[in-house]
Amino acid sequence: MSPRVVRTLDVETPEAVSVSYPLAGIGSRAVAAVLDMVFLGGLILAELAVAWIAGELLGRAGLDLGRLGAWLLAVLAVVVFVTYWGYFIFGEVFRNGRTPGKRRQRIRVVRLDGSRIGVLESVIRNVVRLVDILPGTYAVGVTAMLFSRQGQRLGDMAAGTVVIAEPLRSATLDRLGPAEERAELVREYLDRRAAFTDDGRWQVGVELLALYGEQPAAGWDEPVVAGRLVDLAGLREELS
Repeated sequence: MSPRVVRTLDVETPEAVSVSYPLAGIGSRAVAAVLDMVFLGGLILAELAVAWIAGELLGRAGLDLGRLGAWLLAVLAVVVFVTYWGYFIFGEVFRNGRTPGKRRQRIRVVRLDGSRIGVLESVIRNVVRLVDILPGTYAVGVTAMLFSRQGQRLGDMAAGTVVIAEPLRSATLDRLGPAEERAELVREYLDRRAAFTDDGRWQVGVELLALYGEQPAAGWDEPVVAGRLVDLAGLREELS
């Protein structure tokens, strides 16, 4: 049986540091999409339930539901709209490219240069999702991914993004080598990071963090990643 070929996103930072990211497969992306729809559906159902309870309480209070009901429906429509779009945009922009479904599948969205996705890219890829999802089964998006060298659906192509897989802890540690070599890589990164661009620091920092089987938590920026690397490499006392 032939070995499984893992496609990768290979980028080079302005500092000539090469970084390679394994691309997420269609299967893991499909499962993440289903999970996200389940989570999102649960949120919207909860909002509908709250609106129904509010309507019941207003009716029992003897208030005129004619005008109030219209306002309640208008507010509900706005809340559902914000929830639907905000769910994906918030996860992709503020949680390191990962919605809850993507987080469960250990995949995330990044730009083609490996840097973090921004609001504009997230909005574009999620607006074009309305085309990718056609005819209700993601057939358009899956077809696009099959013919794309980087596994991009139409939304990714329009936004200049790609979905990558997070390395598994065991596989990552197996390919690492001695702890001393990891620590030396961290030292070199810390010595050179001041000369890197912002994206370069982030890309190299995240790649080194992956070598320890970890990934940035929500809200982490590059200085936090650097601090975590200092601890993982056992350099805290040396640098203090």
